[in-house]
Parts: sequence; C-alpha cells; structure tokens
Amino acid sequence: MNDGMMIIPSTIQKVYVELANSTYDWPFVVLLLLAELLLGTIIILKVPYTEIDWEAYMQEVDFWWIEGEYDYRNIYGGTGPLVYPAGFLYLFRVLQYVTDREIPKAQVLFLGFYVATQAVAMILYNLTLRQTRKQFTSEKSISHNELSVCHTIWSFRIAMGCLCLSKRYHSIFLLRLFNDGPTMLMAYLSFWCFVTQRWNVGCFLFSLAVSLKMNVLLFAPGLLYLLLQNSLIMTIPRLAICGITQLVVGAPFLLRHPVSYLRKAFELDRQFFYKWTVNFKFLPEEVFLSKSWAIFLLVLHLVLLTIYHYNLYKYRSGDVGPKQTVSTLFISNFVGICCARTLHYQFYSWYFAALPFLLWQETTYPLPVRILLLAAIEYAFLTFPATPLSSAVLQITHWAILIPCVLLLRKTSIPIQEKEESKRN
Repeated sequence: MNDGMMIIPSTIQKVYVELANSTYDWPFVVLLLLAELLLGTIIILKVPYTEIDWEAYMQEVDFWWIEGEYDYRNIYGGTGPLVYPAGFLYLFRVLQYVTDREIPKAQVLFLGFYVATQAVAMILYNLTLRQTRKQFTSEKSISHNELSVCHTIWSFRIAMGCLCLSKRYHSIFLLRLFNDGPTMLMAYLSFWCFVTQRWNVGCFLFSLAVSLKMNVLLFAPGLLYLLLQNSLIMTIPRLAICGITQLVVGAPFLLRHPVSYLRKAFELDRQFFYKWTVNFKFLPEEVFLSKSWAIFLLVLHLVLLTIYHYNLYKYRSGDVGPKQTVSTLFISNFVGICCARTLHYQFYSWYFAALPFLLWQETTYPLPVRILLLAAIEYAFLTFPATPLSSAVLQITHWAILIPCVLLLRKTSIPIQEKEESKRN
C-alpha cells in the first residue's frame, strides 16, 4: 500500500496525511454518529417492529411494581420467568413510565441507547489511537514512515466505520428492544472510566451493568487482572464497590426472598432451547443438552482464560494504558463468547462492538480478511433459523479471531506515557 501511495501526486498525499491528523478524529466520529442517527430514524419509520420480549418485560415489571411481588419465583412474563437482576426491573419501570408502554416511544429511546452505545465504543477506539499518533508528524515532505502511520490511522477508521454496518446489531436495539442494548451501554461506560483511570466510578458502573444482565460477568476476569495491575492495594476496595452495589440494588428482594433472588437473577445453570442456538446447530440435540458438553465448554473457558492472562502478564505487564485496558476486557469477554453453551441472536450485542477492535489491534490479518471475517459473523447472525452451515461458519470465524488474541498474543510494550495521558484526561 505504501508503494502505491508513492506514485500518487504529492498534493493528494499531503491531503491524505493531513486528514489523518488528530484534528479530524472527533469530526469523523460525529459524522458516523449523525449517519447512525439518520439511519436509525429511517429504520424505525420504515421497518416493521417485531414483538419478542418487550411485552414480557412489561408484565414482569407489573408483577413487582403493581402487585408488590418480591419473590422471583412468582415473577414472570409471556416468555417465561424473570431471569434478570433487580436493576433490570428498575430500568424498565422507568421506560414503562416514560413510554406509557407505547412501542414507537420505546423505539425512540432505544435509538438513543444505540447512538450512545456507538458513541462510547468509538471513544474507546479513538483513545487507542494515541500511541500510534505519537509517531505522526506534520512535516512538509511526506516520509515513507509517516505514510505508514497514516495508513494505520485510516485503517483503524475503517474499523470504526464497520461498527455502523451491522443489520442485526441495529435490529437488536431498534426492532426488538432487548435489554441487552442498555446493558452494554452501561458496560462500555464503565470501560471508558477504566481507560481514563477512574476506577472507583468504573467499578460502580460495571456492577450496575451486571444488575441489568449477568452476561457482563464475562468481562470480570479481565477486569480483575486490570485491577491487580493498576493497584494491588486498591483491588479489594474496588471489588467491594462492585459487591456493595449489587447488595444495594438487590436489597428489596434479598431482604425478603434471598434464595429465590440469587437463584433466578443469576441462574448459572439455566437450560437453553436447542432450536434457538446460533452457534451449535451442527451438533445433535442430545449432545447440545448434555452435561458433559457443558463441563467441557466450562473447562475450555477456564483454560483459555488462564493461557491468555499468563501470556498477558508475560508479554504486556506494566502500566495499564488504554490499549491494554480495552483489549483485556474485550478478549476476556470474547473467550466467554467462544465457549458459550449457546448464543441467541440478541447476544450478538455482547461483543459486536469489540470485533473490529480485536481484528485491527490483536491480529495481523490483511484488511480484506478482516472485513471478510466480520461479514462471516454477520451472515451467521442474519441466518434465521440458524443452520449447521451458519453455525459452523460462526465457530470457524470466532476461532480464527480468538487464536491470535489468546495463543499468539503479540509481544508489545505499553509505554508509561500512555498511562500518564489517560490520567490527564
């Protein structure tokens, strides 16, 4: 790519370099978000809404808010029993009040959740460009090295653009109104705090995200590593913030029916239906439902986490800067995704925003391969119902991304000035 640029007129090269300057980072993000806002509005107006869980959410809120039920065993909706922590009830009670249960009003609010989630994700992406941008200079003569840096910056902007191209991701927020959307928004807000060294606030927000849906716990191993790296002494107090937040949020239920609340809100042994699985449709149903398969996936999950964090400590120990923080959290979650007993369509929102980041930051695949891998995952999540082929494509693609992230972790140094910059911001 560099050699091709050298035959382009110098005026065009200078424009190319100038637009890679940090001055244009935030205008680029703003343009993407405005496009998202416009596209989201068109989707709401033109694409029919599909009812799946919203009415069930409202029914579950009614059991608690109207009927005064605090026993989780007796709270349910049209899709089954309530399986989310108490933060979910509080959030959807507010949404119920604001929208008066009307779907169009709820879609507008979820468009806000969607754009806000994209905004925070893009902020995390932009913060990781700082280390690269230190190499950037505005010399009059364009050096070969400078062009290489510009290519890296523009390539990463392509990654940010890819965040806006998922049909399934849009539908999860705007056409399905799943609680996964606001849950991930809260999680990404906590990551922003971690990147900017506001660890106490970040732990509080992280725990709030867990109180909306427990899938956020997949990020917990990475967070624990980061807490230990940042400050061994402060790790226990910060974990206490997470725990106390859960106790406060769940207090009305814990004080009345503690066992019921803990068993249903954090149902770790929940049995999923084979017909809804996106990632294992190529398995026979009896294997999918077997306890031995569940144990195998759990052991694999633990082994991969151990390998990853050992390699992370070995090759990237030192100051916790933006790149390491975001990568560690994203990879910890992605390991859990790859080893999940099942993935449903809405679970795509748990890790979609991380995929371009991992492909551009943690792999050395050429640009066309990165885009192809993203397209393959999108294909799998757009195939309804899932087929053995779509599940196989999803698994192959997942592992093509995971292996470089976990087993082939690139040895890089994390400069101390990166941490100092994050503190100043």
